[in-house]
Amino acid sequence: MIEPSPQSVEIINTGTESADISGWHIDDAGGSTFYTIPNESIIFPNSCLIFSADFNFNKSSSDTVRLFDKTAVPTSLQSILIDSFSYKSSSGSGISYFRLPDGENIWQSGQSSLGKHNATKLTCLISPTLTPTINITPTPTAIPTPNSTATQILSPTPYSFNNIFISEVMVNPAVGEKEWVELFNKNDFPVTLINWHIDDLENEGSSPKTFSINIQANNYAVFELISSVFNNSGDAIRLLDYNLTEKDSFEYDTSDQGKTFGKVSSDSSVFCLQQPSKNQANNSCISPTTTPQSTPTGIPTTIQQSMITTNKSTSTMSTKKSTLVNRNYYIPSVSTGPLTQGEILGATNRKSDKTPLRSLSFVSFSYSVLTIISILLKMKS
Repeated sequence: MIEPSPQSVEIINTGTESADISGWHIDDAGGSTFYTIPNESIIFPNSCLIFSADFNFNKSSSDTVRLFDKTAVPTSLQSILIDSFSYKSSSGSGISYFRLPDGENIWQSGQSSLGKHNATKLTCLISPTLTPTINITPTPTAIPTPNSTATQILSPTPYSFNNIFISEVMVNPAVGEKEWVELFNKNDFPVTLINWHIDDLENEGSSPKTFSINIQANNYAVFELISSVFNNSGDAIRLLDYNLTEKDSFEYDTSDQGKTFGKVSSDSSVFCLQQPSKNQANNSCISPTTTPQSTPTGIPTTIQQSMITTNKSTSTMSTKKSTLVNRNYYIPSVSTGPLTQGEILGATNRKSDKTPLRSLSFVSFSYSVLTIISILLKMKS
């Protein structure tokens, strides 16, 4: 129950063995504060316990209620997530979110019924202490007492889900911030990843980082790395299941501080540089920017020119073989503004035909020779 304060969380044991949850942790979606369940917190079979405190669950925006066992605190990569529930906003004062029936992954909201089974409304609270009777002769009570032998703690079984992908990674965070990895669950059901791993390039010396996390159906989840793992100058991000089997991976050559690598879409395997978008659909790719130029400058233009070359035989003028040769050229762009000295007016890949120029030169030369001869003949006569 999110409102009113103090906030309350009911934990039920639907198993057949008592469960000691002393030292377990209740936390919201993230942050550095969490609630530790007190010692001697034992839940008997088919019974429940209620914990009330300021859990910092958001009232006006979305949040997640998470339950961790006592392996490690929630802020550690070694922490093990047992169960979780995400909501978009508070259900209202005195209104709870609850499973119906108990233990099933079907959530509803309604009038708070803390301490009662959600379907039958019968009490699920059982005191672990004996209650005195007023009878002179002691009679056995029906109230169970804690077993003096070691109790069995129910632990979830790791599973290798399919359709779990790397969605976005922060490999080069700003100073004082941490690297993080965002995963996407492309299934129509929520998953709990137990003892999965994140690693960089294979066989590069570093050990995989173990984590456990819950991801809702067709949704995102983010976890931060306690220490730096990825190289800014190029590395790989690999997602491994609990068996160290690779489920997804991504490689990069360089990075920009404060920017992330994210998939173009959930249906794509292409990554690009993006602005960070934790726990949300990825942003658009960052387009490369160009610096405006005040004057026209040369722009690389590729012209493919086809040329025919011939190969001659060394002994006789035999059959000539034609060979197509492709060449790439760099030329400046053609100016379209006012012309200045030294500018190129244009470029072409067409072969120049100089035959008409040669003919005109020959005619001009012949006319000059005839004129000189005519003058000499007149002088002699």
